[in-house]
Amino acid sequence: MRSDAGSRRPSPPRPKPVPAVLALIGLALALSAQEAGAALAAQPPPRTSEGRLDAAALAPAGKARACLPVRDIEETRPVEPRAVLFRTGANRWFRNDLAGACPGLARERTLVFRAAVGQVCENDIVDVVDPVAGQAFGFCRLGPFTPVVIPRGSRF
Repeated sequence: MRSDAGSRRPSPPRPKPVPAVLALIGLALALSAQEAGAALAAQPPPRTSEGRLDAAALAPAGKARACLPVRDIEETRPVEPRAVLFRTGANRWFRNDLAGACPGLARERTLVFRAAVGQVCENDIVDVVDPVAGQAFGFCRLGPFTPVVIPRGSRF
């Protein structure tokens, strides 16, 4: 009869249980982050003197991007003389702070992209056009695309 006592491998070490204090700290941090997000969402959006959304005062919601794919752009909204909002999803917005003055930019006008590679990027030139009359009002140079959170129901 053979004895297996000599061929047994030692069992792997058991993980140490997380102390209750660390678990409570993690829970507290998670709740704090949730409360901070709720507080930000509950704050009224910044407004201009006309009562419209002040896009320049919107806090960034992430790191700015150099480009956006044209296929993702669902809407553009000129909101200020030097700012345009780009919507790429149900409530996913990017603010573009134009690289220079854009005298023809107005709320009722639209932008026509000169994108040859399927994306619009910082420093690209876009034409400002009246969509009803078809009249051109000059061009603008784009700046970086900064993600922003716009509360649902906001007026532009």
